[in-house]
Amino acid sequence: MFFLLNDLILDIDTERMSHPLDDERFAALTIEYVAYLGQEMFAQDAAAHRRNPERAKRLAYLITLKRPRVNAAQFFATTAGGPPETVETEFKSINDVVLGAMYQQQMMGMLNASKVDQEVWHRMAA
Repeated sequence: MFFLLNDLILDIDTERMSHPLDDERFAALTIEYVAYLGQEMFAQDAAAHRRNPERAKRLAYLITLKRPRVNAAQFFATTAGGPPETVETEFKSINDVVLGAMYQQQMMGMLNASKVDQEVWHRMAA
């Protein structure tokens, strides 16, 4: 399963990440709480998804547990080194074929933050 986190497409092996008790353990978590975990992560380090891809994959996995149709999330720190509340969060559902094509571009070194923003997040255009 592919998941776009900010400007990086993660290839998540849901079988490896899934445990029999996950449903019970994570049932009480809300999507708001999972988003806050992401805000904390990106408030500490705006490049957390690149510096710690395993942690990024766990965050993406939690998001998909709470919102199965979501396969893209952006955490944008509006203030460098600010509190988690200053990290804006956006979730999207992207066509799997498009996400797969973007992953192939990433693997060839042809995908960058500007291209992802233009195609998905539209931040720079605003």
